[in-house]
Amino acid sequence: MNKTAGTFFDQKSPNSKLNIQQTNYTIEEAEAANHGFDLAVKQFLRDWIEQGTVSTKSLEGEGDTEEFVEQGALRSFFKHREDAFERLLEQEPIARHLLRPIDEVYFQNDAYEPLLAQFEKRIYNIAAQREHLEVPFRYSPLSRQGTYGDTIQLTDTNGEPPREDIGVYFGTRRTDSTALTILAHQLRWEAMVPSEFELPVHVITEGYMDDSLRSVKAMTEQLNEEGATQPHCFVIQRRHAADDRHLGAALLVMNPELPSLPQRIIFCDTLNPGQRPPWWDKFKQKIDAVFPQPADQAPASDRLEDGGVKLQRLHDGVPVRHQDIDCAFYTASMCRALIQLAKADAELILNGSIEAVVSQMTARMPEYYEQPNQPKEPAEVREVNVVRRWNTGWQALKNMMQNRLTDLAAQLTVSSEQPLEFS
Repeated sequence: MNKTAGTFFDQKSPNSKLNIQQTNYTIEEAEAANHGFDLAVKQFLRDWIEQGTVSTKSLEGEGDTEEFVEQGALRSFFKHREDAFERLLEQEPIARHLLRPIDEVYFQNDAYEPLLAQFEKRIYNIAAQREHLEVPFRYSPLSRQGTYGDTIQLTDTNGEPPREDIGVYFGTRRTDSTALTILAHQLRWEAMVPSEFELPVHVITEGYMDDSLRSVKAMTEQLNEEGATQPHCFVIQRRHAADDRHLGAALLVMNPELPSLPQRIIFCDTLNPGQRPPWWDKFKQKIDAVFPQPADQAPASDRLEDGGVKLQRLHDGVPVRHQDIDCAFYTASMCRALIQLAKADAELILNGSIEAVVSQMTARMPEYYEQPNQPKEPAEVREVNVVRRWNTGWQALKNMMQNRLTDLAAQLTVSSEQPLEFS
């Protein structure tokens, strides 16, 4: 694939469509843009050095400015400034390149690997070592970073070809905490959309799945203390457990008058083997641990329903670069669809069959489904996920810029307690 161009579907509209098409953006155009970006970053670093804030000798033992700019200056800049990334984003040529849309990105070979500039890779890699400065999917693991922040290829001790793992490729790197926070924010916005139906919806994205279940119970107990009587819907997107990085989605309907026993429990996985899923017994144990019932009553886990879909591809016999590590996007789409469904058809969520719920859920996932229960072809699904990966990084960069503006505005705000002085 030379290039994937796409307009990311509107998170608030289940009817909007994702438009993916091949375009003619060439490798020559990408290399020219990358070259211009590298020049802009190096000029910024020269200006920083010339301001006299630091010296090449005191920082790196290098006396030659140009050599320092080409090598250790960027890492030193991040080391000496807490707001290093924000400062870079204040430079229009730098920000414009980092925030370029996906139709200005050249993807190499069948791994859907974006062609990034040298200093662009360095920025992502160095910034990822700082908390809250990760640009999801665009940085390499620390073990694959060189002295100056370059991405390096590892080889076996006997000189064999570079080892492959999912951390090597843009399309297979795991979803980090920054990406999960962005997805969680989108889900919370979805839950805030007004609805004419009286089924309040809550979104839970903290902790692991058992932590989320405890949060549901605690929130329902609080609703009980406040005198609430109508059912509430809780939608969860979390990793299964500390030893299981796979993400799942869940929906619980709770009666505030009976917080010890869920009215309905649906768990939605992205891998549906066509029989009892492998997580079934473990999840039942989690439910019964959080919602224990008297010995003479049926366990809460008897109410568990399987709302899984067959969407994520299995890895058997698949090259590392083609593995499907996108459960975060699948579960985010499922959660978004369940939120919309709870707001549009409360009766279905409360009393409808699990088959009807899953069918209507997939109907609200146009990025992955041609029509209810009919997923798109795997190649098209993969391109959707490439677009979502790039756009998640774009959102992280946009958030950094907005946070910077917020900080500057706060600094410029005159305290109401401080009297104004006039000359």
